Order: sequence, then structure tokens, then C-alpha cells
Amino acid sequence: MGFRINHVMVGPINKTLDLVVTVTPPGRAPEGRATFAELVGRYGIVLNSAQAKTLSGLPVVFEDRRDDVAEVAIALEAKACMTEHLKSLPRLHAEILATGYLARMAAPRCITVSYSLVNAAPTFVSPGGKGKVNAHTQPEDARRVVQMLGSAIPLARNSKDIGYDVIGATVIDCRNDGTAVVLSSSAAAPKTSEHLHYERMIRGLCSEYRSRFPLSGSHKF
Repeated sequence: MGFRINHVMVGPINKTLDLVVTVTPPGRAPEGRATFAELVGRYGIVLNSAQAKTLSGLPVVFEDRRDDVAEVAIALEAKACMTEHLKSLPRLHAEILATGYLARMAAPRCITVSYSLVNAAPTFVSPGGKGKVNAHTQPEDARRVVQMLGSAIPLARNSKDIGYDVIGATVIDCRNDGTAVVLSSSAAAPKTSEHLHYERMIRGLCSEYRSRFPLSGSHKF
């Protein structure tokens, strides 16, 4: 098993996916390849001691190189809706649908995953607006985005050509003003009974992987 961030899937129209997990050829040499755990240092990810311990206990997974040829097992498209929620809805919907379709055309057996972060903070400092502070109507703005993700992005079992195998969303509080980014307990957050809930997304992904790639090696989810 391998992985790559910003992987170009070659198909009718080439598409760059945020993250792919691959089934690697037997005996591929690990020399000169980064590991999944080393991404923490590369991207400056802050972990607490418990998270660091969990990461160190995971199997070692090596990064694919740009020129590697490996079967894509999981294709994940990540999106973030931080501000101007209602204005962003049409573009967000179109981009998610297009990515799922192109990934499936490029690798028909792969598991397609859509995962989105939705901001429920009351304000957000626009990074390109010279400190402009956008005010939100919360939790309604975040709720509208989450509702779109849950109802307008089809699942593959209902729409094979453009549907995703797994869809998930996490609601956060991000003001982009230097304060901490935290998980939100807003009413907009997916409930545990909804398919968008993070744990349900992970469990669904694991189930799909075991079903499609039962003999893909010793790494197990």
C-alpha cells in the first residue's frame, strides 16, 4: 500500500486528487521515499502526545513518486467552505460532482471519497481581503452547506456514474484571526445517525476497502 498527495489521475480529462491510496507493486523498494508519518514535519502539523503516539503505532506506509505506476484504491477529494457560504454553494457542488466522475472514469475500481470542512464561526478574516472581516449568519450558513453535501452529492449506490462511494463533512470554528481552530458543536454539525458524520465516513470507507481489495497486502484498516 502507498499514498500520494496531489496525485494526477490520468483519464479522459486528467484530474489532480488531494489524496490517493494505492496498491503498490510487490517488492517495491522503499529507499528514498517519505513515510506517511513524516508528513507531520513536512506540513507543520501540530499533534498532541496521544495523537503522536497513535501515529507512531500505525503501519509504515511509503509515499508514491510522481512517476510511479500503481493502482489507485482510494481517491479522496477534500474541500473547504470557510466563508461566503451561500455564494460558494453552486461552485462547490459542481466541483465535487466533476471530481467524482473524473476519478471514476480514470480508475473504475477505485473508492471515491468526498470530504469537506465547513466553517461555523460567526466571522472569518478573508486572507485576500487585506484584513476584511466577513460576518456569517450561523448556524444557518454552515447548515445550508452541510445540507447540500448530504442531499445533493449522490452516493454511488444511487447514481453509479457520478456518485461517491463515501461522503463526509466536519464542521469547525475557524475565524482565521490567529485564534485556535476547533471542532464545532454547532447545530450544523452532522449527527452520528447521518452518513456525513466523520466516524460513519471512516467506517464506510473501511468496509468498501475490505470488499474491493481483500488481498492487497498486510496493511488493514
